[in-house]
Amino acid sequence: MSELLDRLRYPLTYLILALVCTLTMASARTPRELGLGPRLVLRLTLPLERMVTFPVGVVRGFWHEYVALVDLRRTNQRLREELARLGEQNLQYREAIVKSERFRRLADFHAQEDVPMRPANVVAQDLSPWFRSVVLDQGGAAGILPGMAVITDEGLVGVVSGTTPRAAKVLLVTDPQSRVDAYVQRTRARGTVHGRARPTCAFEYLRRDEDVREGDVLLTSGRGALYPKGVQIGRITGVDRRPYGLFQAARLEPVVDFGTLEEVFVILERRDVPTAEEFRTGELVAEERE
Repeated sequence: MSELLDRLRYPLTYLILALVCTLTMASARTPRELGLGPRLVLRLTLPLERMVTFPVGVVRGFWHEYVALVDLRRTNQRLREELARLGEQNLQYREAIVKSERFRRLADFHAQEDVPMRPANVVAQDLSPWFRSVVLDQGGAAGILPGMAVITDEGLVGVVSGTTPRAAKVLLVTDPQSRVDAYVQRTRARGTVHGRARPTCAFEYLRRDEDVREGDVLLTSGRGALYPKGVQIGRITGVDRRPYGLFQAARLEPVVDFGTLEEVFVILERRDVPTAEEFRTGELVAEERE
């Protein structure tokens, strides 16, 4: 029996203290002045009440903090998802604004030009470091043929080098195979724009006595069988004035940003230059008519 009491000593003590505290708190429910006896009991049992209520307060505080933390995590997750959704919507709205502005500008440019043109989208770009070309989503079925010039509202893009019924490959002016006869808008000095597989081009075969300065605008001359006259190519960024030789050279930055190129226009005309035989045939016909 004594062993059982020893084992239950601490639980029984705790229960007795809890009972005393409960009775004390129950007796103090009504708002009245306590007498000497109750005040003495309250003073003696106050530490016991704190001992009894402390574990309950700890557990209750831990539970409330845990529940609040779980709710906070859920709220943070919901707010992050909402922020991501709003960010995606904002990105879509900004892209729509950019596209509408670009389409409006292209439509205005198309309306101002008298030559027949076919709009097309860039769907692929040559990743080779030695060549510069893009692929369009329009081809032979849309009337596009090799040798047709490709432009944007900003300036010259290049020339169609090959087609399929549904696609066309465009050789850019920055490709090493590209040659464009051009002139300086300010002084009418002529030369040839040569691609170098770089963001910049070379303006070559320019006579040494020609006045060319940094910032000058270059336009297509219209000579040759590919490009119409007056299409902007780029601006001079530097001049190499050689102390000898017949020509000087310059560096040219194209006005078209080929890295962000999306929409273009294909001029549906091929400017074929008659051959020497055709000229001779025409002369003979003229003589026969005389």
